[in-house]
Amino acid sequence: MTHDQFLAAYNGKYVDYDKAFGFQCVDLMRKYVNDVFGLPPYKAIPQTGTAKNIFLNFPRTGNQYFSKIFNAPTNAPQKGDIVFWGTYLFVTGWAGHVGICTDAGTMKLVSFDQNYPTGTPCHYQSHSYRGVMGWLHRK
Repeated sequence: MTHDQFLAAYNGKYVDYDKAFGFQCVDLMRKYVNDVFGLPPYKAIPQTGTAKNIFLNFPRTGNQYFSKIFNAPTNAPQKGDIVFWGTYLFVTGWAGHVGICTDAGTMKLVSFDQNYPTGTPCHYQSHSYRGVMGWLHRK
């Protein structure tokens, strides 16, 4: 399945990949890694708790599937990159957030999200870079 086919198939729907905790943003990420990249999602991106902790604990080097890229004023994620937000009050809550980049520039990005805002199905969401920790780019 391609990136665009995935977005078309799940836009407006809920994904509960792990069948635990309901429809979370991490469920969408795992489904994407499985369906689009054809990778075992828990091997490619180890489970380490919340969305923010997945990024924080992801190795800087040594992962055979993804490169870890930190957010900086001089870079932007590419289409298909998996973007992680840390915790900041009133926006992502205590767990952070993860979404799939669909388009990005220097001032804003659009991602394919679930459960942002809380309770929403998969959809396109415009964001500033406020709170973005970084992203994972497929090698």
